[in-house]
Amino acid sequence: MPISSAAGSSEFLSLLILGVIQGLSEFLPISSDGHLVLAQTALGLAGPFLAVDVALHIGTLCAVLLVFRRDLVEVLRRALAGERRELALLALGTLPAAVVGLAFKRQIEPFFSSGKAAAYGLFVTAAFLWAGESARRRRALQGTPARPIDARMATWIGLSQALAILPGISRSGSTIATAIVRGADAVQAARFSFLLSVPAVAGAVVLEVPELVRSGGFGPELALAVGVTFAVGVLALRFLLAFLGRGAFRWCALYCVALGATALWLL
Repeated sequence: MPISSAAGSSEFLSLLILGVIQGLSEFLPISSDGHLVLAQTALGLAGPFLAVDVALHIGTLCAVLLVFRRDLVEVLRRALAGERRELALLALGTLPAAVVGLAFKRQIEPFFSSGKAAAYGLFVTAAFLWAGESARRRRALQGTPARPIDARMATWIGLSQALAILPGISRSGSTIATAIVRGADAVQAARFSFLLSVPAVAGAVVLEVPELVRSGGFGPELALAVGVTFAVGVLALRFLLAFLGRGAFRWCALYCVALGATALWLL
């Protein structure tokens, strides 16, 4: 997720804006990458700023660790007790994005400097969200029981997460919607999706650390980006979990279409 910086006195404001955008759009199913690329274009930010990228990832990771701390502890406790099924499913779901991210990193990076690519990605996100909400409503009307997440479903979720490496395609939106379409309960789908984000986000941070060290390290002023992303992210994540299953995905889909269309019109 390459992020650019504004020079001089506007840097503080840029960090604040990017932290709020990341915190909101990473957990609401509206694509953090898409919003950050569009914000970069709108604010006229220029030049690579790897440290901000790492800061936003750290803030995101800390928010998930706080909100899902009990779930993560339970997964690890079961694994240590020999019940490794859920840990294996999470590993299976992580694999596609890891392979795609490592194999096609250089080919994917140019898309993060394209506002139009982010705009088109938002349309893909809208399609995922609409399909997921339609499947949820149909199952509710028919009284069809939810299916537990199995290896096949985890693979489909993982493929969706791999697709969401592209800007504009929401990781949370695509993975939750895919799980719902495949038969999972909305809350169960969200839980699996955000547990799945832990190795994905942590892996992104680890991959960027060597380059960050070579570029001069992580300055103390970037604590702002971490703190803002973390605080806003916790609120956004709890909001999503509270309103999941109440038709929120369709409103998010309409928002993505509107933002994508507006971006294409202005760019």
